[in-house]
Amino acid sequence: MRTLFVVNPVSGASSNDKAILCIHERAVATETDFKFCYTSGNNDAENILEQLEDFKPDRVVAGGGDGTVQLVARVLMGKNIPMAILPLGSANGLATALQIPSRIEDAVELSMTGKNIRPLDVLRFDRKHYCTHLADIGINARMVKRYTEEGGSGMIGYMKFLLQSIKESPLLNYIIKTPEGIYHKEGYMVAFANAHMYGTGIHISQGSVSDGKFEIVNVERVALDAAIKAGLTKFNVFIDKDMFSDVISCTEADITIDKHVDFQIDGEYMGEIDRLHIDILSSYLRIVTP
Repeated sequence: MRTLFVVNPVSGASSNDKAILCIHERAVATETDFKFCYTSGNNDAENILEQLEDFKPDRVVAGGGDGTVQLVARVLMGKNIPMAILPLGSANGLATALQIPSRIEDAVELSMTGKNIRPLDVLRFDRKHYCTHLADIGINARMVKRYTEEGGSGMIGYMKFLLQSIKESPLLNYIIKTPEGIYHKEGYMVAFANAHMYGTGIHISQGSVSDGKFEIVNVERVALDAAIKAGLTKFNVFIDKDMFSDVISCTEADITIDKHVDFQIDGEYMGEIDRLHIDILSSYLRIVTP
């Protein structure tokens, strides 16, 4: 088997060396032909495409967080090449939802030898932006913006951005139009979920990554103490699961918001928006799972 590893060298850097060593060891043991492609933030998609053409891998492993997974997924769309995940990021939301092992040795083994390959739906926003895990508007997107622009480190830095984001995020009013109906909602955050949980394991819906639907999850209220207690990573506001009770499951939606609001996809800040079109690309990728 020929396996291409796309690795983000600055994602969870403390564990990357161990993962790379483990890949070499397992490749020898399994007689796997492999190659590394390191991301740099410049022309990454083009570089991966070149490797697909030159190396012709049987599968591609995304080594990093949700952003790296999304990058690899975008490149593999329309190609019959399975993707595996090696969770090396600060936020490994999709890997958590798919129950990919967090232990490096086990994750490497699965990525290289796993036989269970299932379809993966992909969310599409405004027919041009893609999401494999979760996107949202409001509090969490505001925090992603602050980390992108200002940076931060440790729990103290995280708490600063969390508290600021909650304080700065206004109550939103929005209209959601789906094939099933029109909904008038208000809240502080709306998640658009392909998977059913955040990276900490907090469930936000009963959805699946391969059910041909996505969930719109409205956060109607913010309990600050619960948000602080549940917040475990710098990329997501993991609010108490009871706050994710207002859920719409659908295949397509148009959302109009009463003001411009921050928007993020898989941990990448996308700017401010006041309307969105969302649809699901059913079984658009193939992914290796336990």
